[in-house]
Amino acid sequence: MSAATETKTLANSAVLRDSRTIGPTSWVLAILTFITVLAAAVGLAMGSAAYGLSADLAHRVTIQIIEANPDIRYAHTQAVIRKLKSLEGVESTQVVDDDTLNKLVAPWLGKDGIEAGLPYPSLIDVTLRAGTQLDVNALRNSVAGIAPNAHIEPDAQWLGPLEQLLSIMAWLAIAIIVLMMVAIAAAVALTAQAALNTHRTTIDILHLMGSSDAQISKLFQRRIALDALLSGAIGLAGGLIILIAIEALVATMGSEFLGLALLKYWAWGLLLLIPLLSSGLANLAARQTIMRALRQML
Repeated sequence: MSAATETKTLANSAVLRDSRTIGPTSWVLAILTFITVLAAAVGLAMGSAAYGLSADLAHRVTIQIIEANPDIRYAHTQAVIRKLKSLEGVESTQVVDDDTLNKLVAPWLGKDGIEAGLPYPSLIDVTLRAGTQLDVNALRNSVAGIAPNAHIEPDAQWLGPLEQLLSIMAWLAIAIIVLMMVAIAAAVALTAQAALNTHRTTIDILHLMGSSDAQISKLFQRRIALDALLSGAIGLAGGLIILIAIEALVATMGSEFLGLALLKYWAWGLLLLIPLLSSGLANLAARQTIMRALRQML
């Protein structure tokens, strides 16, 4: 068989043919990309939620007016609000209405407990101006003379662990992405090695014809990179379908906290780059594997 015929055989082989038939390795790459897209979305969502929650917690305080007598409780609440409005650094105050309080205590008291008219504290949400450093002791001293039974809780005190959990989940998602990239590189390396073994005779003839290792490597790299890009697009499409469905469900819940986890426009743009990243990684892994193998063939 002539060198030209061998070259044509290589170009039209199962590894390098121009058709887009999806093989086992391509499905593996598609699945890995799918998982990477979901992990990246989780990481971006958790990171965004942790950042938003941290920024929000730093400027919010909750004051409980604990008093069984409703008239005294109301008087203390109004007096505390007037005092808060006079303090420098306080941007706004809002008393949590009864309906909201009933929803908050319903899981513990139940319908019968709420209807029984059991007394529970008045809650005042306090928002500080941006850049204001919260001095809990000073705020407590300001309120103590008005409402001795008032209890002050910085939101960061009880929601801080949640913010830490979100940050941990974001870093865990990043670790999963790194592992998926390693898995993609490993799958491509195995595919490239198998392709070289299959076409060992053809490669030897191309060497005799004067083809360099770089020229031979490009034949494999181009096919592998295109397959990785196609597989990545399939994995991305599957991931986006699930993410869009989840975002639509979250949007209907109207939760302020869950709203922090919704992906921003720039985050969607980063997800679209994942197939390009996997294709570039596949090309690099294929080149390293092929060039190392070709040097050993000489």
